[in-house]
Amino acid sequence: MLQYALPIQVDTIDLLTVNKVVKGRLDLMVLRHMACQLQLALLTTSQQVDMTKSPMVYELTERQSCLHRIVFYRSQVLHEQETLSFVGFVSGRQTGSDDILNEELSQADRHMLAKLTHIPGLLAYSSMELRPGRWYNLVMMQTLDVKANLKGIDMHQHAAYHLAPRAYDWIRIHSGIFPGGLAKNAPQLLKSKHYAFHHQTNNFQMHEIMY
Repeated sequence: MLQYALPIQVDTIDLLTVNKVVKGRLDLMVLRHMACQLQLALLTTSQQVDMTKSPMVYELTERQSCLHRIVFYRSQVLHEQETLSFVGFVSGRQTGSDDILNEELSQADRHMLAKLTHIPGLLAYSSMELRPGRWYNLVMMQTLDVKANLKGIDMHQHAAYHLAPRAYDWIRIHSGIFPGGLAKNAPQLLKSKHYAFHHQTNNFQMHEIMY
């Protein structure tokens, strides 16, 4: 499932006072595993289908029946040994089930996947539910400038400002690079942000780390 990075608009943004554990290094281990699976899917799929078609969806089942979905947009660039950029989203869903909200998120997910096709520099997107309610998402791009185009999509703004604050207790966003490309699989973090939502006050707190 796609995760949405922008929190709701509020009058004040407080520094995170309770849980400042951003877990960047731990999250990076999972994101690196996802990058490895992405590369494996890239190599396997390229031998079976025409990878010039976009988007190309690939699904695999991880351990403990975790579904890992990978969408290739410009897979040919992923073969190159040049530095690539990435954004990793990690989120914790609120406890309890809201069927209406779940359906809204699913609809936003489907619409976003179609619109991402038109963003230059976007290479691939993968998502994996490591355990119930704990989503990891890896966005591969040529440069981090692509993030501005992602945020400009109307469906992204709707999901970020209206759906995510209702659906998640917290979101961690990691930005970084893959020196030497995907094949080397040695990601480096540049920046991490941790958002903790306060649903009763319609506010949130944020803690940021620069590496």
